[in-house]
This record gives sequence, C-alpha cells and structure tokens, in this order.
Amino acid sequence: MKDRGEACAVCGYVSNLGVVVQHHLIPKGVTREAGMPESAAMNLCCNCHYELNSWYEVKVSDVAYDPKIRRFRGKSWDEVVKDYESAFNSFKKYKHEQRRVVSKRG
Repeated sequence: MKDRGEACAVCGYVSNLGVVVQHHLIPKGVTREAGMPESAAMNLCCNCHYELNSWYEVKVSDVAYDPKIRRFRGKSWDEVVKDYESAFNSFKKYKHEQRRVVSKRG
C-alpha cells in the first residue's frame, strides 16, 4: 500500500484511503529468474492492478510456436520480459482509449 493521495499511473485515480499499490512492470519472480535487477515500479489503483494482472495472464506466455521445428518451445527470459513490457504498453493504451470513449459520451 502507498500513502494517501497517490495517483494511479494508468487511470489517474487518486485514493484518499491509501489503496493505491506499488506494482512492478515485470514481476519480481521473472526478473529474479532472468538474473535482472527489479523492474520499475509504479502506483496502480486496485482496479487497474487487478485488470493488469488479468491482462498479463492472457497476453504473456512462457512458450512460443516455432515454425522452423513445427513445435512449441520454451521462451527465453528476454522474450518473456519483452512480452510483459508489450502487454503493459497495450494495457495502458487500452485504458487510455477506454477513458477517451467514456469522456466523449459524457
């Protein structure tokens, strides 16, 4: 948990109840296994935190289809890290587009 009044890095929500949490762009377990330093952390509201973790479950995989060998293979840690970065960027873009559509309706 973070201090009261911190804003969500994705939607901008400001919590006066202290429910904005620190979230690492790439999960700590992945950076640890990849032998990398921890990724940047950002403040996320509980809703964006939950949605982003669900987004990661759909968008990030540790296997890839290799057409050369016509089989699935395990991804390298670099590939997994790039998947997390790409998934976060697409999530942030999706949330910004969603906010824009809602604000046009109002």
